Amino acid sequence: SLGHIKDEEKQAIEAALAVERSVFEASLAEFQEIAHAALISREAQLIEDRDLQLGAAAAAMDERIARELSAQRDLLERRFNRYVRACVDEERGGRLAHLERVEAQVRQLGQMAQESGDLIRQARAVSTLSVAISALKSAAVGSRTQTPFASELSALTSAATTDFPATRAAIATIPHNTAELGIPSQVELEDRFDAVRREIRSVSLVPENGNLGSQVLSATLSKVMFEKEGLVEGEDVEAVLSRASFHLRQHNLDQAARELNQLSGWPKKLAQDWISAARRRLEVEQAIGVAESEELLSKLAII
Repeated sequence: SLGHIKDEEKQAIEAALAVERSVFEASLAEFQEIAHAALISREAQLIEDRDLQLGAAAAAMDERIARELSAQRDLLERRFNRYVRACVDEERGGRLAHLERVEAQVRQLGQMAQESGDLIRQARAVSTLSVAISALKSAAVGSRTQTPFASELSALTSAATTDFPATRAAIATIPHNTAELGIPSQVELEDRFDAVRREIRSVSLVPENGNLGSQVLSATLSKVMFEKEGLVEGEDVEAVLSRASFHLRQHNLDQAARELNQLSGWPKKLAQDWISAARRRLEVEQAIGVAESEELLSKLAII
């Protein structure tokens, strides 16, 4: 009978889905093990590289500061000796009235030395900040895989003294949990988007309270539906997915997330995890951008 045939078709579909799910779960478990081992190895390498970079940068800065201080000291000593000789000559010539002028000049030299010391201190602080920002950017957004960056964030927090209020405020917005786990790379988000797009298309015709039958029907029809590409107009699911895909290919992650955020119902539920991951990456990128801007302004102020 027709009912019996439908039951058999339903059972066949459910069996096929069960097999697909089993294969997917096995592949996922294997991938997670490989990814976990790779992440551990990558984290150890990044920490070692960061320590070497920070050590080399600090040593170079100490050496440069020592040279500059030595040159400044020698210059001040020569100038002071000249003024002392001039003072002695004036005394011998009976012109001690100029002593006050010499003392004023010596005080001016002392002020110059103090200002030079402040500039050197500021230059060293900016250099330390620059190294820390570079290390955080490399670990957080420069990797092709999701990489923890808690140690790099801690180093930048230490380097961001009160001279850098914007950087301190920006990195304070990055949750500790995000730094411990890392954020998805651009490549990972693009790969995940393709899978999410297929899932969304499979339920794009399911009503808000649709049952299993409507889900199976939607999945079947999605395989024969025309897949849109580019900046197409419209508010339907296919148009939104097409625009999001276009922006993602242009590396415009923010606009791609905005497009997916327009979805509703089942498509929005399936896209929510991807949207959240994209926003975490955007927040970290924005914080690093603020730190880089303040670093640049600080360098210009020293010149």
